Amino acid sequence: MSNENELTCSFCGRVKPETQILVAGLDAHICEKCISQANSIVKEETANVDSSEFDIELRPPKVIKAFLDEYII
Repeated sequence: MSNENELTCSFCGRVKPETQILVAGLDAHICEKCISQANSIVKEETANVDSSEFDIELRPPKVIKAFLDEYII
């Protein structure tokens, strides 16, 4: 098992003591600075995206069940 000081950000290579937060994933880690940078990139890239394209209509469970009952035996 690896020592906490050996953990590094998989994006920038900072070691654990050089970061405030190091979020662990399944096979990778990401520090707060890389998270912040990624968040900025996502905001920039999605600024001109029409969010209504992703709107979904949530229906009550009874309506969903009635719909599924038509197709599932």
